[in-house]
Amino acid sequence: MNKLKTTFLRSHSTKHTDDRRSQQFAKKLTASQLPSFDDAEANVNELPALCMDELSETEKLAYRTWWKDLDPFSIGHLDNEALLKFVRGCCLPDHKLAQILQLFKDAGDGLSEQQFYAVLRLIGHAQNGRTISRDMVFLGGKAK
Repeated sequence: MNKLKTTFLRSHSTKHTDDRRSQQFAKKLTASQLPSFDDAEANVNELPALCMDELSETEKLAYRTWWKDLDPFSIGHLDNEALLKFVRGCCLPDHKLAQILQLFKDAGDGLSEQQFYAVLRLIGHAQNGRTISRDMVFLGGKAK
């Protein structure tokens, strides 16, 4: 009977240790995948951008069409003057446009295609009455 009791206790204690080990592994794995504070600060300085994969089908169709209209020679870069002319036609108050363009103030001489998509998504959120923030770039929305 003692052998059975000892075996039973040993099997349960190792199982508990194994569970604890897997939990520790999961915690370490999760911690290694989270961005460090240094990475988060670096991302704040980067301009918001969206890849085609991050857009809805409606957004892909509309945004890609507008990009081709503004970059007919496939330069891959949109100058600030063309961007301002385009965004003024979106029927947003000037203070909303200023909030959006403030996020892209470090663009220098213009925007890339992915940054242009981010501007368009923010315009869509502003047209739907949402508050503009850097995080809204990654929240899908409807194109108007």
